[in-house]
Amino acid sequence: MCECEERQQFRLPDIASSKKMPIDYSKWKDIEVSDDEDDTHPNIDTPSLHRWRHQARLERMAEQKMAKEQLEKDKSTTSKKMEDLEKKLAEATTDCKSDIQKQIDDVKRQEEEWRKKEAELEEKERLAPWNVDTIGHEAFSTSRINKITDKKPVPKKTDEEDSKDMGTFFQENESLLERLGSLKGGCKATEIFLAEHPHMASDYSANWLTIEALNAAIVEDEPKMKTMAEQCIIIQYLIELSKSLNAVPTNTSIQKQFFKKFEAADPSYMKHYHDEVKAFEDRLRTRAQTKREAAMEEVENEERAKRIEASPGGLDPQEVFEELPEEMRKCFESHDIEALKGLAQVMDEEVFKFHFDRCIASGLWVPGKADEEEEEEEAVASTSNDSAAN
Repeated sequence: MCECEERQQFRLPDIASSKKMPIDYSKWKDIEVSDDEDDTHPNIDTPSLHRWRHQARLERMAEQKMAKEQLEKDKSTTSKKMEDLEKKLAEATTDCKSDIQKQIDDVKRQEEEWRKKEAELEEKERLAPWNVDTIGHEAFSTSRINKITDKKPVPKKTDEEDSKDMGTFFQENESLLERLGSLKGGCKATEIFLAEHPHMASDYSANWLTIEALNAAIVEDEPKMKTMAEQCIIIQYLIELSKSLNAVPTNTSIQKQFFKKFEAADPSYMKHYHDEVKAFEDRLRTRAQTKREAAMEEVENEERAKRIEASPGGLDPQEVFEELPEEMRKCFESHDIEALKGLAQVMDEEVFKFHFDRCIASGLWVPGKADEEEEEEEAVASTSNDSAAN
C-alpha cells in the first residue's frame, strides 16, 4: 500500500466522526443584532433611537427579573403555608381535619400554578434572543490613564462671540436672508436657492428665519409667518442630517443628498414633516400672543405710572374711578355737582368720605374749582341779564 493510500485511510475515520457530530449553529441564529446596524432614516436622530431601544430592552429585562423574583417570593410563601397546615393537620382533632385538608388541597393547586408559571418564565427566558447585555459577561476590567499631552481641544465660541458672528452674518447676507424667507414652493425652491448660495445652510439662517417668523406672527401676518416657518424647518432638517453624517451643512454633496432623499421620501415621513411645520407655526402663534400681551401690559404700566405721577396724592385716577360706587361714578360721568351733593346727604358718611378723599388724592376732584366755575357761570349769567335790560 502506498503512502498516499495510508494517509487516506487515516483521514476516513475523522470524516465519519465529523458527520456524526456536526457543529450546532442554531444557538447563534436568534441573536439580537447591534443597534448600530439598523437602517434608519437619515433625518432621524440615530443615537437617540439606539438609546431608546436599549432602554426599552433593559426595561423588559427588569420586568422579567421582577416577575421571577415575585414568583420565588410567592413560592416561598406557599411552601411555608403548606408546612404550617401539615403541622396543624398532625395536631388537629378528627372534626377539624377535613377543613385543614381542604386548605392543603387549595395550597397544592396554588403550588401547581406556580410551577407552571415558573416553567413558562424559563421557556420565555430560553427563547429570548441574545443581545449586547446578555451575550457575555465581563471577565476582567482594566483602566489606563493617558499622559497629558500638549494637544489642546478646539475652543468653543463664547455666547458673546457667537452673537457677534451672527450679527455679522445677518448684516452681510441681509438680502439673501430676505430672499430665503420669501421662498414659496417648499423644498424645491430651497434646493434651487442653496445650489446658488450653499453658505446659507446655516444655524444663523435658521435663527434669522425664526426671529422674522415670530415678528410676522406678532403683527398677525399669517402668509409671511407660514412661509418663513417652513423654510426654517427645511434648513433645520438639513443641519440635522449633516450632523448625523459628521459633515457641515454647507457641503454641496450633503445638500444634494438631502434634497434627493426628501424628494423620494415616503408618505409617513412627509406627514411627520408637515406635522413638524404645523407645530412650529402653533408655537410661533402662542409666543406672538404672549409678546403682544406683554407689550400691552408694558404700555398700560407706563400710562398708569404717568397718571400716578400727575396725581396730587399718588393714586391712579382711572383705578379710583373704576372703584367708585355706581351712584358716585354716574355723578362724575355727567359732571353733575348738585347730584353729587345730594348723594352726600343720603350715602353713609364714612363711605362717601373715603371715596371722595381718594377722588381728591387722584385728581378726579379739585377742591375749590367747582365753586370758581359756579361763580364764573353766575357772573356770565348776570352780565347777560344786564345786557338784555339795556
